[in-house]
Amino acid sequence: MYYTNKDIFVLSSVGCMGTDRDGLESILAGSEEGAKGCCLSVDMTADGIAVLSSDGYCAAQDGTQMSISDYSYTELHQACPQLVPAGQAIELAKTCHAKIAITVHNQTLLPQLRMTLRHAEYLDEAIFVGLGLVEAARLAVANPDLHIMGELPALPDNIGALVNAAQTTGLFGLRASANDLTAPLLAACKRAGLFTMSLPTENMDQLARMIQSGVNFIETARPDMAAMLLPEGEAEPHQIPLMRF
Repeated sequence: MYYTNKDIFVLSSVGCMGTDRDGLESILAGSEEGAKGCCLSVDMTADGIAVLSSDGYCAAQDGTQMSISDYSYTELHQACPQLVPAGQAIELAKTCHAKIAITVHNQTLLPQLRMTLRHAEYLDEAIFVGLGLVEAARLAVANPDLHIMGELPALPDNIGALVNAAQTTGLFGLRASANDLTAPLLAACKRAGLFTMSLPTENMDQLARMIQSGVNFIETARPDMAAMLLPEGEAEPHQIPLMRF
């Protein structure tokens, strides 16, 4: 499933369509409602296992909130049977032919996730998000085989300098709020071979504008609404070689 920065992919947010935020049902629900990818939030247990967790905790059966980083995977799984290993979620996403956007709360997980994605032959289908520009650039230089996006806190005055810096440091692309994904920024990113991604939104006007303007990865908790707005023929992934324009 190859792609270029002219393609558009609707990505389902964690907990999309009212599902559990860190469960496999979120991936399935997004796929069933037309998403071409899913977002995962990953944290690390005390013994170094990558698991799905969007807030650093999981809920035990008695309602107790357990910190992911304070317990081993075995301890957490015994108390929270619903805890999902990241590898299991990646395998399910692969079955759904879905792109994966991964927020990594502990950067020491990158080697483990790289290994898992390589084993699944899915490294090219994953991007890493949630990182500030400086941090993302540093990690991109150190991990040139990973697709790492830098996050914009706000749209800068000098778009050219921003895009040039992102390209020079080897970033895969830029992620920003829907309002900051302006036509000049999108055009500059496309010329530089960078991909663009939105922060999550359920606003129909924003979804329609981003689809019309060609934002590559559009994150939403309502993939059903976004999928309805896609042009005819955009519902299926493109089978073309991966390259940047």
